[in-house]
Amino acid sequence: MDIIIKSFNRAYYLDRCLFSIFLFVKNFNGKIFILDDGTPQVYLDKIKLKYPDVIIIKSDNYKQKSKLIESQNYELPEIIPSKLWYEVAKIASDYFIVLEDDIWFTKQIDIARLRRYCEKENLALLKLFWVSNKKVIGDNVIKQNDDFVIYKTGIKIKQPIIYKYLYTKHNIIWQKLLRIHGLVSTTQALKYYTIYSVAGAIFKKSYFLSIWKNSANKVNEKEQIKNALKYVKDNKVYFGRTNIEVLKTGFMSSASSKYNYSRFSIHNFNYVLNNFWLSNDSFFSTNLESDLDENKIKDILKSNDKSDTYINQWQDWVGNFKQEFRVIGCDI
Repeated sequence: MDIIIKSFNRAYYLDRCLFSIFLFVKNFNGKIFILDDGTPQVYLDKIKLKYPDVIIIKSDNYKQKSKLIESQNYELPEIIPSKLWYEVAKIASDYFIVLEDDIWFTKQIDIARLRRYCEKENLALLKLFWVSNKKVIGDNVIKQNDDFVIYKTGIKIKQPIIYKYLYTKHNIIWQKLLRIHGLVSTTQALKYYTIYSVAGAIFKKSYFLSIWKNSANKVNEKEQIKNALKYVKDNKVYFGRTNIEVLKTGFMSSASSKYNYSRFSIHNFNYVLNNFWLSNDSFFSTNLESDLDENKIKDILKSNDKSDTYINQWQDWVGNFKQEFRVIGCDI
């Protein structure tokens, strides 16, 4: 079974991800594809030195983005390399794991056993983590053993065309009417994520390709869920998860700007952390049960002459980022 990692300018987290794979994944004989969208070459060179067997494939926009990042010009084009994800998925194994650079393993898994289970049960998706949010995993168990659960999704409206009109129409009055009459709600919307995941899961190749076809270099989750519903309608497949989460994700940074601050820039933050990682990489491969040490990061920022305002705004950024997940039921 292959592993696909989406990567963008966070070599320090990518190293953590790769370190965890080689530490925790048993019986792995597949390929590791790193699909990179702009991480400057100096960082990729070190990744390749540490993990010589990984396959790094660059996006069509890699050269433009990496050049801007190297010059600390963060006016980056908002183009998502979903075409690259799709093309690499076509050459990957029939089942593969999709990760992002800020996701890492915390528990040992037997990847050969995972593959056999997915094939035997004809799973379209096996979730490896869900950020402790039970709303995005089915709570009605069909089958269970010591390691895996197959669940009913709990989705009431399964027709793609009806989902489209309920959830993808953005007219404010239309959405308000639907909510007044109880036809849509946050809880109901989250149930659709029982059949969908951006990363942190094992995908059946045909299912992944169906989700991402015609994505036009955009991440439109509602459109992808609509594609997922069509796939489920046309194919008899099941959905599951591991009994316990075997992955974690980081909240210390992001690959994109999410909030505006007067003195703090997430791209500059990633620049500082990447440079620190070049000569202090061991810091990022310790204590995998938790996220990166916030106090240690503060020390790194201070050593790079970042002001108290910069550091305070970064901490506020982290709080806002975590809150996005808490409001939908994640336990951060």
